Amino acid sequence: MKDILKCLEAILHRGYSSFTIFNDWLDIMLFALQRDDPHYLEIVRKYKNDQAEGKREIDYFCKAFALLQIEMEKTNDDILGQVYMEWNMSNKYRGQFFTPGHVASMMAKMLSPKGRILDPCCGSGVMLVEAIKTMDNEALDGSVFVGQDIDITCAKMCALNLLFFNVNGYVVWGDSLLMECKRVYQTSRSVLGGSIRELTGDILEGFIRSYIPAVKETFKEVKPMSEEEINKISAQSEQLSFF
Repeated sequence: MKDILKCLEAILHRGYSSFTIFNDWLDIMLFALQRDDPHYLEIVRKYKNDQAEGKREIDYFCKAFALLQIEMEKTNDDILGQVYMEWNMSNKYRGQFFTPGHVASMMAKMLSPKGRILDPCCGSGVMLVEAIKTMDNEALDGSVFVGQDIDITCAKMCALNLLFFNVNGYVVWGDSLLMECKRVYQTSRSVLGGSIRELTGDILEGFIRSYIPAVKETFKEVKPMSEEEINKISAQSEQLSFF
């Protein structure tokens, strides 16, 4: 993970902000994996890239991407979330307190989740990742993993994690308490490796029509909250978490 941080720090030393660098790195990975060249190049052009090949900003972004995949293959862990925390990107004032990996692992082993699995404040997706690790291939083939987060950065990290772990899933950007659905990424499982796409147009509208009623039904299964309680929590930019 240190080598990944060194790549991002090399860009930071060129005068760009840490927030911009991390989010542009996520976008570069997402656009590259979706083969979305126009948006990929739009991010690339934000940087000077005037150094020798291998020392340009885009070279460091690409190297960090490659190192991320190598580190994930070695550890089978949520490396993106760890990089995010080390890069000081978490924000306690928005209710961001990431669940430690060993705690998420213990919860997943205790619950043995399968089928349709929802984390309405997914962060980088560590809870979903640990759930994935408890399943065999047959269980994974029949499961759908759904994450939602109020923070777009977290939603992008979770989407990338579901892709890297090659599962069927959806990641929603929006406040789960308000039933928001601002952006949706879909990942698909296959023998050749996962794929990812951002839902748009009629496909997105169709997803929203089916997703929001399903989430409302899920919320009925937990202790009911008054409208006043929900508004209070939402105003504090916090979210309810269940697994």
